Amino acid sequence: MLVRTYCYAVCLLLLVLCTRATAAASHTLQLNHQAFSTPLKFTVSLPDGYEKGGKHYPVLFDFHPRAHAYLSGIHDWLSHNGQWPWPETIIVTPDYHNPVGRLFDASGKTTPLLDFFSQQLFAELDKQYRTQPFRIISGFRKNGSVALAAMLRKPELFNAYIVTSPELADNFAGLQNALPGALSQLSSRPQSLFLAFSDSVKEQHQQADYQQLVATLKQHRPEQLELTVYDFRHKHTFMALPLITLVNSIEALFSDIYQGLPADSPISRQGAPAIISHYQFLSEQKYGFTVSPKKSIQNLANAQQQDTPEKSIRLYQVLQQMYPDDAYSYHNLAAAYAAAGDVKQAIIYQQQAVDRGQTQLDWHQKQFKQALATYLQQQEQAKMNPAQ
Repeated sequence: MLVRTYCYAVCLLLLVLCTRATAAASHTLQLNHQAFSTPLKFTVSLPDGYEKGGKHYPVLFDFHPRAHAYLSGIHDWLSHNGQWPWPETIIVTPDYHNPVGRLFDASGKTTPLLDFFSQQLFAELDKQYRTQPFRIISGFRKNGSVALAAMLRKPELFNAYIVTSPELADNFAGLQNALPGALSQLSSRPQSLFLAFSDSVKEQHQQADYQQLVATLKQHRPEQLELTVYDFRHKHTFMALPLITLVNSIEALFSDIYQGLPADSPISRQGAPAIISHYQFLSEQKYGFTVSPKKSIQNLANAQQQDTPEKSIRLYQVLQQMYPDDAYSYHNLAAAYAAAGDVKQAIIYQQQAVDRGQTQLDWHQKQFKQALATYLQQQEQAKMNPAQ
């Protein structure tokens, strides 16, 4: 198990080093603060293609300068294939030797660091770059404690928190004591907390603190705070934890977009209108950018295709009307007609998929053409064997 874990961590690090070479260029953002005589420098990595268009992007902030290499590398890898499973994101970390961490009040009584984030850092990021209002903060060890402090004391700053092995012992930063009351004061907008920890030698001193934190979160968290706990005890090496936590959390955070709702979920059981309404809520309240219901409607249609093909056809007709320029709207509708035994209609819609897919990658075009060839062959066989 240890060898496998070590190999996994090494492979992931090699992946970071390789993909880092193709990541977008980094910028340096400089800010002045009255507590420091020199400007505070932050590294800002923009997604590939940022300079070519007018698109706006979510922001991920991590407090550790060394995290920038693996964050930008993993982001480049996870977003380059159609932004699946990570939408293109602006990555921000302090530069090396940036003393801004000195602003953090470890007593938890004041919030000068969080005030700086709110009043200067993110205000300037929003001014200089095309940002979306959706923000993520990730942190390891004491930087994870900073992320928890942000959730409890400045909940309007971030939408999602990726917290790995936070320092909690001796009520660090007053986090454990503040938790029950602060959770009740969270805003009504949806937020996500991903909490990870293990039993490494550097965490042995606060195993009981972890359990207390998890218990308090489960007891007092409001409905709008989505909580995911990764218990990595006996599973991973300590320094691999922030990377593994990041990948798991990003997949879960954006699963609404790329996995969609299960067909048997309470919302999906109510049909396409309920799914569309739910995704409008996610777009407006959770993410702050448009999130498509397409995948969730597809999941429902696929589940109904075998037993109730007529319902599957109606659902794919909804998608075809919603996304008339999407080749897959026609491809999936054709498959639904074929499953219902209507090969003639399947050919009509699959031909439209082929026509609309001419600008897509070769793999997609081949898939559309192969499906069309299959339906045409089925039609010919039916003509040759009319009794069947």
